Amino acid sequence: MKDFERHQLATELGFQYDPETSSIYGETSGYFFLIKETDTKNVFTIALSVSRDDAEEAVAQLHQMVKESSVLKSISLNQYVTTFTVKAGMTKAKTIENIHQAVTEILEFLQTNGFYTVCGYSGEKGPVGLYQIGDSLFLMNEENYQIVSSQLKIETDSYNSQKENVLLGTVGAFIGAIIGGAVTLFIARLGYVAFYAGFILGICVVKGYEILGKKFSKLGAVISSILLLVTIVLVHQFDYALEAVKQLGLDFSDGFDLINSLVLNGEAPEKYFFNFFMLAVFTIIGGGVAISSALSTQKTRGIARKIG
Repeated sequence: MKDFERHQLATELGFQYDPETSSIYGETSGYFFLIKETDTKNVFTIALSVSRDDAEEAVAQLHQMVKESSVLKSISLNQYVTTFTVKAGMTKAKTIENIHQAVTEILEFLQTNGFYTVCGYSGEKGPVGLYQIGDSLFLMNEENYQIVSSQLKIETDSYNSQKENVLLGTVGAFIGAIIGGAVTLFIARLGYVAFYAGFILGICVVKGYEILGKKFSKLGAVISSILLLVTIVLVHQFDYALEAVKQLGLDFSDGFDLINSLVLNGEAPEKYFFNFFMLAVFTIIGGGVAISSALSTQKTRGIARKIG
């Protein structure tokens, strides 16, 4: 769903829209709603921080309500925050209709069954607002926001005071590439090429750089990307070398030399380049997501603001 459509939906519900976090939020009848679109197209979640004195029975009633609903797909409870997943419609219009109905059903259920609003952070009874802490959203009261934002400032100042060590970061990324490469090779030997293998490799490289380098900057992203590409090539060669060991009974070094020789002489094994292309595509996508996510985290580090 596009930004203007989410904004329009918020207006229809009598809520507000925050374009920075793509969040629809608002209070009605004493309950604060947070509506977010998930990574799955046209699938939305509705979150509230509510509770009741008889928590165990309340949970059972919530689950029963979702089971009986025609527009709610599932429910998850995390401490003091209850999150409903709305069923996606066949069309965008149907999805919007489902969201409207879901908000109405949830509101009526909470009012009828004596639920009250609590701080999603501490569980304290009382009004809450929507706050952004780093790259996360919280339904909490002002007092706890001040506490959490103060802690975040201390952590951010400490992080920013550290100097990036490019040399150690590169060593860390190299170690991460070895670990992630081993996982990718294992998956490849099983006959699979997966996005998740690339994501794991990317995470290992990024975290390796950040742990030893103390920070992850754009330079760290460039170094990590280079190591990612080198690792892809080596994993592919090792995979074929191990296959040569298995099929021809060669030593690993001889198998590795054989594969390199065949490729350089234009006699690459069948589907060699196709398999390399597939491995590269999935690894670059997965690794790119990991690196992009790490850079995004740096951008939102230290952010503490009240949205509504």
